[in-house]
Amino acid sequence: MLGRRADSAFGVLFVLALAVAGTAVLPAFAVAGSGPQPAAAGVGAGGTGCPAAGVAAAGSTGSDASEGAAASRDASGHSLASYPEAPRTDVARGDIAAIQTGIANGRTGTVRIESVDGEFNVSLTFANNDGRKPAILYVNTYLAGNETAVANLAYTAGDNDRVAVADTESVTGAPMPVGAYDVTVETASGTTTQRLTVDEPAVGDLTLLRAPGDRFGELDADEDVAAARASGLISEPPTTDDGPEAALGDTMVYRLNASGFYGLLAAQGGSTSEANFLAAADDGAVDLSITSSGDCESAVDVPGSVDDGTARVIPDPNNETLYVTADLRRVAVRQGLDRGFVGPGRATYAFDARTHVVESNTTTAVDYAVADRQYGYDADGGILVRSAESGQRVAGETNLAPGTNLTIEVAGLDRDYDTSARTTVDDDGTFGVDVDLSDAPNESRFTASIAQIANSQTLLTTGSAAATAVLFEEYEAASSSEADRVENARVALEDGGFLAVYFVPPNEQVTRENLIGRSGYLEPGVHDPTVSLDRPLTDSQNVVLVAHRDDDGDGRFDYPADDSPYRIGGDPVYGVGRVLLDGDGSTPPRDPQYLGVTLPPAEEITGTPVPTATPTDEPTATATPSPTPTATDSDGPVTTTELPPPTLRGTDTPTATPAGTTAPNGTVAPTAPNGTVGPNGTVANGTATVTDGATDGLGPGFGLPAVIVAAVLFGALALSRRE
Repeated sequence: MLGRRADSAFGVLFVLALAVAGTAVLPAFAVAGSGPQPAAAGVGAGGTGCPAAGVAAAGSTGSDASEGAAASRDASGHSLASYPEAPRTDVARGDIAAIQTGIANGRTGTVRIESVDGEFNVSLTFANNDGRKPAILYVNTYLAGNETAVANLAYTAGDNDRVAVADTESVTGAPMPVGAYDVTVETASGTTTQRLTVDEPAVGDLTLLRAPGDRFGELDADEDVAAARASGLISEPPTTDDGPEAALGDTMVYRLNASGFYGLLAAQGGSTSEANFLAAADDGAVDLSITSSGDCESAVDVPGSVDDGTARVIPDPNNETLYVTADLRRVAVRQGLDRGFVGPGRATYAFDARTHVVESNTTTAVDYAVADRQYGYDADGGILVRSAESGQRVAGETNLAPGTNLTIEVAGLDRDYDTSARTTVDDDGTFGVDVDLSDAPNESRFTASIAQIANSQTLLTTGSAAATAVLFEEYEAASSSEADRVENARVALEDGGFLAVYFVPPNEQVTRENLIGRSGYLEPGVHDPTVSLDRPLTDSQNVVLVAHRDDDGDGRFDYPADDSPYRIGGDPVYGVGRVLLDGDGSTPPRDPQYLGVTLPPAEEITGTPVPTATPTDEPTATATPSPTPTATDSDGPVTTTELPPPTLRGTDTPTATPAGTTAPNGTVAPTAPNGTVGPNGTVANGTATVTDGATDGLGPGFGLPAVIVAAVLFGALALSRRE
């Protein structure tokens, strides 16, 4: 781990809770770089050129032990979080040793600490007043060589025990030198000697872990962190090309392997570990910066976050680690930078050489990635088909950290029903829970969603309800002058098809003439399409998004010729919402008051069907032609059925006529079998001549054929009377 020994690596663990919405990890993670590097002159932490999250290490830091930075601080009430919990007599220079004195309850003794080479020699008196077994003397090797600090935080004891400096025959004016020391304890009952070893400090690598975002508040002490690591609640994230990847909403854990740092923190004399961390950062001794997107944008203001409670500092001196927890949903962001943490990120620790932790200014960093919260449902195309009964399984997977608590919510599309159930993300990223839908209406549509993940709605149906729905509320365009697309819509299509956009006119009556955009073909299932508009909207506008079928199966949107809207109960399936321009204050109402959507099926609007000749036993006059259907205006092709062009009077095209039969005005009139003429100018077994309705002075419809028909009828009547 480190050059000193495997169990002495000092770890600074920065636990960062990336929230959620909204808003957000575990296996072994890859660490950028191979170890600490000297800081480049004039470059921010990590050599990135970004502003450091803490105060830059420049000028006088005031952190050198010889300056007595903590000498004037009152030892009473200071945080012991940086102190080891068990005897520790092999430490790095700058850390805190814990020496078991063996002095009995109510007794006093003398403790002498003397280096083997004679360079360091201090005598102390120790009084065991609280009956603690064993009585522990804490030696801050960062301060012990400072003559002005020896009476304060350099030597301390727990609870009501008391320690005081009796004699300083030799001190170095700096942290205790590396080497071996004899610790002699003299009491009335005898003398004992033990060995204290001070090793070289070292800064190792920085790595990334994660934990559930909803457990941020539970990670309050080193015992909590140790338990979370043992149970797997804190674990390693998956690795990508950008390094370990966490979800936005996870608790991020930045872990620095280093030694020689705890004495520096304790030397600040604050009542909390957070106060000590801030003091060290203010002095420029140590700096932690967190940046996003590979540059300086969205840098977390670490001191500000620690100060306002959105970040926590949790030392674990027994394991030489320091945990700093923070929630990226609420952390302070450096002034002038936008809050945005999705994408590549970098965390960097920088140590100033004047701290004696390192011989020269040193940085160590980890590159990683933050992904949006992701999810998927175990369902065909994402549509959940269930029954209105108890025990209805809702399962899926997510990229949130294992152990994250999830709430599955089911609500009626008409907001007439809701229920929920809780579950937890498993180690492999899956989740599942049985939802009680016994009170849900049958043959109905609902949304199922994950409360911890924004925009996670999918369609859930009971019985044989139609598995089609449009979910849309609002889309805000990036431009302040126009919107050329519609996003943030979700559509569930039972048989595939399209999502079309119609603007809502002032009278709020939407028809096919209001079509302004359509998606490409969408397979059956749930989709989040981007719909480009035929013409941009230049004002904020209400729109209706309609689900259309692909009736002709050509993968092209053809409405109104084909591709009718999906219908439920005779009405189109649609969602209504708003498209807003950035900065436009003229916001339309979220729900139009008198909205009507009239989009008939394609077969009702594409044209007149081809007429069919129908024979009849009754003689009829020469038929008048039906007009040729006219295509209606639309954004797509309209299919029409054309009749044969009529043959008009006065044309050069002759018409075959049986011999001896002459029509009025020189137009030959063919005779059909039984003397009948079909509708729309068609004749059974023949072609009718289409007239223009001209007459020979007998009024409309009284030409020569009518006279002949009348004579035949009159003769038949006379014959019947004679018989």
